[in-house]
Amino acid sequence: MEAPEIHVLKEIPWQFFGTLTFKQERLPERIRLSMFFALLRKSAKAHRVPFKKLLWCLRQEDGEATGRRHFHFLLAGLPPEACSIRTCFALKNGWEALKGGMARVSLFDPRLDAGSYLTKPPAGPADPGDAYESAKFGSSTCSLMIAQAAWKFAASRRAAQLMR
Repeated sequence: MEAPEIHVLKEIPWQFFGTLTFKQERLPERIRLSMFFALLRKSAKAHRVPFKKLLWCLRQEDGEATGRRHFHFLLAGLPPEACSIRTCFALKNGWEALKGGMARVSLFDPRLDAGSYLTKPPAGPADPGDAYESAKFGSSTCSLMIAQAAWKFAASRRAAQLMR
């Protein structure tokens, strides 16, 4: 049985999938989260989108080999022209400017729904690293943080489908 969150996430037209690491191993969770939200705020401002309108999903995870904490995220709500490799690099550079560690950000493959992206490797010419990471995204140890705007967006899409 799928978690209800997966059904919500399937309703959202995601634009980006990313993995963010940290230079420092022992950062408090509040600092890690504030770095993530600073990245989102910077991106929202750059694209003239109110922060509260961004659709995002975040999962924290401990690495398998080293146990180091890192993030995986999905992002949407930016204008269509923002869906580009240039924005991927801007998010990556923004993370590094915040003194984060490595960042990998790619365009979300619209041929896949979020459930596919989050619970099994993407099909096709996707980056093998993204496939590996996204395969873990929906694991049983997964605890997701989902933007309020994402819940509202999914609910409005569901309501519109029921009205048809």
